[in-house]
Amino acid sequence: MTKTHRNTIIATSAVLLIALFVSLPAEAQRRSGGRTGGMQDCSGVVADYTDQLQLSPLSQTDIDGLNLMREEEKLARDVYLTLGERWSLPIFFNIARAEQKHMDRVLSVMDLYDITDPIVDDTVGVFTDPHFADLYTTLVDLGSQSLIDGLIVGATIEDLDIFDLYELINIGTNDHILFAWQNLAKGSRNHLRAFMGALEAQDGVYQPQYIDQETYDAILASEWERGIVYDANGDVLAECGGTRGGRGGRGNGQGGGNQGGNGSGGNQGGSGSGTCDGSGNP
Repeated sequence: MTKTHRNTIIATSAVLLIALFVSLPAEAQRRSGGRTGGMQDCSGVVADYTDQLQLSPLSQTDIDGLNLMREEEKLARDVYLTLGERWSLPIFFNIARAEQKHMDRVLSVMDLYDITDPIVDDTVGVFTDPHFADLYTTLVDLGSQSLIDGLIVGATIEDLDIFDLYELINIGTNDHILFAWQNLAKGSRNHLRAFMGALEAQDGVYQPQYIDQETYDAILASEWERGIVYDANGDVLAECGGTRGGRGGRGNGQGGGNQGGNGSGGNQGGSGSGTCDGSGNP
C-alpha cells in the first residue's frame, strides 16, 4: 500500500467517523439537544488521532470480526429499511441511515488493511453468510406482525450489536479496529435508547436477549451519547456538535425537525421524524 493511498483512506475514515458521531435518530436529537459549532475542531482531533495510529498485523480473529460486523450492520440496515416500508415509521429509516454509516466505517478499516469485503451484492436481504440471510427473513417476518413487534425487532438487533461489539472490544488489540468498535458500540447504545423510547410510547416491553440485564439497564438509565468521540480505549477523545442528555419523557408523536412529536412527558418527548443532525443544519 502506498503512503498516498494510506493517507487517502485515513482521511476518508476521519470523515466517516465524524458523520457517524453526529448523525443520530431524531429521537436522540430532541432529547439530547443540539448546539452549533465544534464540528471543525472535532474533525481535526479525529483526523490527528487516526493518523497517529500505527498499522499492525491483523489476526484471523480481527479479520473474522470485521467480516462479522460488516454483514451484521448490513443486516440492521436491511431489516430497518424493510420494516420502514411496512410501518411507514421514520425511526426505521433514520436508524437505517446510521447503519449505512456503520457499514461504511467497517469498510474503511477493511480497505486500510486490504481485507476483501464480504459483501459482494448490496441488495437488501442478500448476504454472503447464510446465517444472516436466514436471520433477515426471521426478523422481517416477526417485525411485520405488528408495530410493537417491529420495534422489538429493532431493540433485538441493537441488543445483538452491542453484545458482539463488546465481545470484540474485549478481545481486540488493533487500535484502528478498536477505535471503530468503541464508536459503533456508542451508536448502537443510542439506537437501543431510541427504539426503547418508541416502544414504551406504544406500551410495549422488551427483555434483553444478548447483553445481560445489568448492562441493559445501565444503558437505558444513562445519558444520550450525543456528539461524543471515543478513542480506542473507550475514553472520550472529543465532543462535537451537541450535548449529552437524558432520555426525556414518553411521547408518541410523529413530528419532524428539531422538536417533532407530541410528548406526554419531559420537555421534548416523542418519536419524531426529523433528520436534523443537531448541529444546526438539516
